[in-house]
Amino acid sequence: MKKTFIQFLLLTATGWLGSSCQDILEVKPRSQITNQVFWQSEGDFTTYMTGIYQRFRGHMNEQAFGEDRSELYVQGSLPRFSAYWSQVINAGNSRDWTAFYGTIGHVNLLLRQIDGFTFTNEVVKKRTQAEALCVRAYLYYYMAKIWGDVPLVLEPVVDENVPLVARTPVADVFKQVFADLDQALALFPEAGYPDKNRFSKPAAYAFKADAKLWTAKVLGGGNADLNEALAAIAEVEKSGVSLLPVFRNVFLSTNKKNTEVIFSLYFNRNETGSDMYARSALPLINYSGTAANAADLPLVKEPGNAQAGYAASPEALALLDIYPGDVRRDVSYIWELQGTKKLIAWPNKFRGTLYAEDRLADDDVILYRFADLLLLKAEALAALGQSAPALVELNKVRKRAGVADFTATDKKTLEKEILDERGREFFHENKRWWDLVRFHKGGTINVYELVPNLRGKTTPLYWPVATRVLSLNNLIKQTEGY
Repeated sequence: MKKTFIQFLLLTATGWLGSSCQDILEVKPRSQITNQVFWQSEGDFTTYMTGIYQRFRGHMNEQAFGEDRSELYVQGSLPRFSAYWSQVINAGNSRDWTAFYGTIGHVNLLLRQIDGFTFTNEVVKKRTQAEALCVRAYLYYYMAKIWGDVPLVLEPVVDENVPLVARTPVADVFKQVFADLDQALALFPEAGYPDKNRFSKPAAYAFKADAKLWTAKVLGGGNADLNEALAAIAEVEKSGVSLLPVFRNVFLSTNKKNTEVIFSLYFNRNETGSDMYARSALPLINYSGTAANAADLPLVKEPGNAQAGYAASPEALALLDIYPGDVRRDVSYIWELQGTKKLIAWPNKFRGTLYAEDRLADDDVILYRFADLLLLKAEALAALGQSAPALVELNKVRKRAGVADFTATDKKTLEKEILDERGREFFHENKRWWDLVRFHKGGTINVYELVPNLRGKTTPLYWPVATRVLSLNNLIKQTEGY
């Protein structure tokens, strides 16, 4: 009964918090009485937070804002590519920020209600507050990477008297991101990992390092932000995470929340309609079942369980094939062979689980793992001109991959190799586009030359505001360049 009631509260709130900026700031709430009677026990807050994580996972479980705009995919068996992959993006076909603000609205509501509520266990209260602040911070971080300036909404919608809000300058959005994050870090009652499928203190530090690398390179934060990133990484290094000796084992569906994982989002085979994003790249048996190596492919029977749409691009293969002994190659992609002909290079990292009825995409979405932090550390050190320690961190990841140490100390050469190493290490993990933007803004590459579908185009790296959002709020101005 409790679970059903919470789902009702989340759904009714979604009706007015989950539409668009205008919906958040204009539409009359439908269920004030529900909100008034709901918050009766501390269990209401923890269960509501679980519902927020479900929504948060949905935001992180798609490729449009991440890998889709990079150079690492080509079409598989079925046409699935979007205008975003083609870099033909405009206000009419752009994604909007609707659902993000719906989740932020839920977080704002929880934070307001929990503030004066007495918990029998203060540890639970502090952890819940910290997790909620991390989710809000991460969503604003994510939106700021996508759109730049975005409306900053920090209060819940509790009645119909809500003013319209314009886009907040991206620098101010990041000030709020770091304010929420620092408050969360102060609140977390334990130093370790109560559950790697939820935000924790180490996960918050990993997030802070990631965000500080972004502000250092993209927003001109420079050395101060690079050093803050390094300090955050040092905190993660104290948390007991380590590289798994065998790269393949990081991604086994039977080895979730392993010692390399810092923060991942959980999937269960029974969560109908909630397949992990790798479903888009799983091959279907009716197209690939006749392959000479069919027994080795992650084949799926039912079209509803796979899309067969994404394959590794020539650019991805060039990255992964450059070192013959690199163990990540066979983990990252697998060729579909028709006779002796190599037909399609399918992503192979997240294969899901083969059950009696079919293979299902039930891998966790990994937001941060320790290799990520080591390469962010190498990136920050290289940007600071500290080539020797940067090489140490870079080569830790290469050693696990079976690749010889990199030795060049020229700053731009080293930075390009760190970017390439991230491409090899994190193929199909939804990090590539953000890496390209960061290294482009840092001067290491020209993303308009590196990504084939950007060549000859002037498509801005930030996304346009969707037409629907513009039509509902006349204070929202379109992103520059659209």
